[in-house]
Amino acid sequence: MKTFINNNTTHTLHPQWITGFTDAEGCFSVIIEITEPLKWKVRTSFEINLHLKNVDILYLIKSFFGVGSVFTRPHLNRCVYRVTKNEELLTVIILHFSKYSLISKKGEDFILWSKVVNMKSTKKHLTFEGFSTILTYYAAINRGVSSKVTKYYPNIEVVDKPNIKLPLTLNPNWVSGFVAGDGGFIINIRKNNKVEFRFHVAQHSKDFDLLNLFINFFNSGNVYLRSNLSTPRCDFVIQNFEDMINKMITHFDKYPLDTIKQLDYNDFKQALLIVKSKKSLKSEDLDKIRELKTGMNTGRIH
Repeated sequence: MKTFINNNTTHTLHPQWITGFTDAEGCFSVIIEITEPLKWKVRTSFEINLHLKNVDILYLIKSFFGVGSVFTRPHLNRCVYRVTKNEELLTVIILHFSKYSLISKKGEDFILWSKVVNMKSTKKHLTFEGFSTILTYYAAINRGVSSKVTKYYPNIEVVDKPNIKLPLTLNPNWVSGFVAGDGGFIINIRKNNKVEFRFHVAQHSKDFDLLNLFINFFNSGNVYLRSNLSTPRCDFVIQNFEDMINKMITHFDKYPLDTIKQLDYNDFKQALLIVKSKKSLKSEDLDKIRELKTGMNTGRIH
């Protein structure tokens, strides 16, 4: 485990947090470059792309792994942590995720991607036979075959993806890493001044079974399918006030989020505690909650 200093407090960036955050935000990329039928290049990388306001966590992740680089694109408000050197992918990135396994469907991509990295290390990607095998892995990873590759190799056979076995229980550090990537804290104030709270984790519906493990982990919440979207999604949601106070806060106070989303959680928790401490909310209480709500999520400048 690696430690870092934030606001004069020593935190620990746990390996399972890294894996959870990668399950949410990471990408295992294979890029095929072809200029003519028998001339190709195979590039592999591990990347985490975020909004620029989250750049600090990328430097912490870089420090954790000890390899790779952080790049910023201020005009796009984006930043990326990227590892491209094959030896570093092999000896650092693959080593980590082999020990601390990915459990979302992204783990399927990792297994196939790892095969490509290993083939590059033995130069098999330079032979036509090896390259043809790599194409079957490449076709199954992320968004599949690009149109440029299809132009030269229209009959690629897609390899079957491996099955990812879900754990019986979720690791608490993994949970915080995953929520730091794909979780959210929402406050809603109705016209009658009733304050409602919602903690949720959103995923592609192919990870429906994974989100159901959150119900067991928090002993609360439900998972809902959003089938009316072009990309099917599902959400784990806790809306029960007492469960947020007694279960959700208990977890995140012990296992922090460590990204800028920690600030959203802090505001969300503050609003929860205001409601908990009052039999009835006064106008100044509601004003404070509105102020907290306005500064959260997309309203947060830094």
